[in-house]
This record gives sequence, C-alpha cells and structure tokens, in this order.
Amino acid sequence: MNTSTTSPLGADFPRQLVLWFLDAIDEGTKQAYRMIWNAVKQLLIEHWGFVIVALVSILILAVLNYLATGRWAMLGSVLYNYFYFGILFIVTLIFGPDVFANDWFKIVLFIIYVVCFISVGNLLKKAGIRR
Repeated sequence: MNTSTTSPLGADFPRQLVLWFLDAIDEGTKQAYRMIWNAVKQLLIEHWGFVIVALVSILILAVLNYLATGRWAMLGSVLYNYFYFGILFIVTLIFGPDVFANDWFKIVLFIIYVVCFISVGNLLKKAGIRR
C-alpha cells in the first residue's frame, strides 16, 4: 500500500500566502490613496473659493512678513510649498492617486523636491530678495 501524505493546501501554500498578503497590502495602499484623493477633491470642489482666499492670504502674509522684517525664510517656504504641492496636485490629476503607491515614485518626489528648491532660490534671487 503506497500512501503519500500531501498537504491539502499544497507545498507551495506558504509562498502563495505571503504573495497574497503583499498584494492585499499593495491594493489596500492604493485604495487608501484613492480615498484620500476623493476626500481632497470633494473638499476643493465644495470650498474652492475659501481655498483660493486662504492660499492668497498666506502668500500676502509671507510677503508682508518679508517687508516688515527683511527675512525671506517664510516667503521662501510658502513659495516652495506652493510649487511642490502644486506639481503634486497636477501629477495626481494626470496620473491618478495610484501613482503615489509605486516605489519608483519616491525618486520622482526627490527630483520634484530638488527642482522646486532650486526654482524658489532662483526666483528669490531674480526678485532681489535673496543674494
């Protein structure tokens, strides 16, 4: 009598279980980004006027702070954040929120960071604010 004992789940089951788990995490991350994007998009659609007024008010406050104190740090920070998050907003509109779940996008984020940092520095130099 030849009896072979095999697992009802298969010999490859542990590897498949890990792959299923990793796929579930990846899909969960993508769904989380989609959920956040939908909430932000809804907020912007419903309150676009307030958002524009708030962004312009922050920029005016930063310019007034520069004019009053002569320090350009707040102005540079505000401009950098407007450039950086503006580019991310446009990227999200084009490619969708799933792009943030990709590992390679961290390299793109670093490139955007460097480009925005250099651009703000050049803008402040040309405006005569920074030497």
